[in-house]
Amino acid sequence: MKKLNLLIVTILFIGLVACTNESDSPVINSLTIQDNIKIEEGANLNIEYDFTDDNGLKQYNVSILDDFEDARLQSAIWDYDVNFNLSGTSSNDVNLIPLPYNDIEPGQYKLTITVQDIDGNEVFESKFFVLYLDI
Repeated sequence: MKKLNLLIVTILFIGLVACTNESDSPVINSLTIQDNIKIEEGANLNIEYDFTDDNGLKQYNVSILDDFEDARLQSAIWDYDVNFNLSGTSSNDVNLIPLPYNDIEPGQYKLTITVQDIDGNEVFESKFFVLYLDI
């Protein structure tokens, strides 16, 4: 009888360990930006987001790099890489990033959002947008 009880307890323990949710990556439920932004004083890149993670969110990184052929040959390069702290298991908000109006060139840019949870797991999503001058 003791062996049977021990076997049942062992099976239950193994089942419990097998069903334990390992730390999954955070989830980017939505990420919205403008496709086209006119370069003018006071212009912003608006990033609307919704992130979740069952164990807790830690931070997200916003990276913006030029994505057009001659960009690195020009003097006005926009290279943006900033971390923003998060807390809790969900976060949704709008982040306004001012355009460097006097020092930016028209063209296609790549935005990458990387979300990290408290366990160190990461997920990322990229989107493209275009900066243009009104001629």
